[in-house]
Amino acid sequence: MILAKLSHQQVIGSLRSTGSTDPDVLFAKKEELLSETKRLKLLGVVPIVIGTIMTVSIIGAIVGIPMLLVGFSVRKAIAHNNAVTEAALAEYLRSIQSTQSARAGGAAVRA
Repeated sequence: MILAKLSHQQVIGSLRSTGSTDPDVLFAKKEELLSETKRLKLLGVVPIVIGTIMTVSIIGAIVGIPMLLVGFSVRKAIAHNNAVTEAALAEYLRSIQSTQSARAGGAAVRA
């Protein structure tokens, strides 16, 4: 595969490794994770365009159809990585907020 797919656990682990609860720091880490994906975004479009042009001729279709498949698989991996990182960041921010509110509630009870 040209572009590795990120897993939910990889993203959560990477966010935890920052050691921060600041949403801006976590957002920056998410953007760092997606930097490779964004850099290779053009790699998903170029094979689709070239493959479409080559598929017009019979001889070009031999090369054009695999190029189309590569382009679509890269685009699918990009969409998957974006969706996974967004969902993982949202989940991690919710878990941080619930932990902080539980700590604040426990401190109020002790006082």
